[in-house]
Amino acid sequence: MAKLLEIEYEKIFKPETMAALKGKSGESLRQMLGDKNLQQVIMRSSGLVPELVEAEEGYRDQLEFLAADIVTQAYPIIDYANIKIDAKIVPMSDIQIPPPSEDEVPADEAPPEAQQAKRRIINGITQGASIRGSFAFLLFRDYLDAIDEALVAKYSEILKLSFGIYDSEEAIAMLLAMIAQKQNMPGGESEMVYDEDEDQFVIKARAICFPMLVHEIVKGLYEIVGTEGFGSDKEKNQAIVGAVDKLENEPRDFQYGKFIYDAISDIYNDSNINDPRVRELLFTEIYRLPEDEFIEFIENAINNELTSDQKKWANDSMRDIVIDLRKDDTELPDLD
Repeated sequence: MAKLLEIEYEKIFKPETMAALKGKSGESLRQMLGDKNLQQVIMRSSGLVPELVEAEEGYRDQLEFLAADIVTQAYPIIDYANIKIDAKIVPMSDIQIPPPSEDEVPADEAPPEAQQAKRRIINGITQGASIRGSFAFLLFRDYLDAIDEALVAKYSEILKLSFGIYDSEEAIAMLLAMIAQKQNMPGGESEMVYDEDEDQFVIKARAICFPMLVHEIVKGLYEIVGTEGFGSDKEKNQAIVGAVDKLENEPRDFQYGKFIYDAISDIYNDSNINDPRVRELLFTEIYRLPEDEFIEFIENAINNELTSDQKKWANDSMRDIVIDLRKDDTELPDLD
């Protein structure tokens, strides 16, 4: 049977949307890497990582606690939803490298393309949120300066180098080749698990250094948020994951996902609501939309072309979320 065509962003979005995403990616490349070429980025990264590992020696327990605390403060939905964080700084040898997908998916057994497209976009948003969130440590630099005043600058540099390459077509080609040859060397990993005994989600994050650990924790949080994009049929959900969640998809998810995340996050940022829990809960409401409505909403948000009905729906959704949060916070049943 023929292999199902991959659900690529060019297949999901209109040409004008892809043009907007690629334009943003070009701007990001200049901001993150400046005039460095790929070889310079690789050489600097390979030298910087050992410097960070050495500087963190003796402080790993403190940095692990700080990473979890920073993300919890930046994303108060974690406390609200009683999410546990299990975060560790580990040697690179302890990072599990998932193999590239080699399974062929027969076209007549694959989930509908709209469901795959929705999952691909959600995966991109998850990666994008993790990139944006990885810089949250800048709000807590006093704690890091107490360890080593050079750390903040080095942390910022390694993140720009690590994520900036995803805006380079040359780097993406190299990364895809490495993935195909099983030579990729990730700086961290995360997974969300559900602890049935404690009745709570757990973010399990592992990384080789502090800023990558922050990145992986945020990624785990948005993996939990992303579960709201599934239906109630577990077998169908697993089929969608099997068809879409592939290591070779990650470079493009990193490239475009941060701009999709920005487009949705700006809906909350532009509102007059000052409760950051609403931000992630708005994402869950958007993820629950039917596939066609979801894709149209995302595309219009990217292009800053939300219709009046879409804007009203988003504002009404945030208003309802605020009401529900106030009820939970005050334990009063009827505040509206």
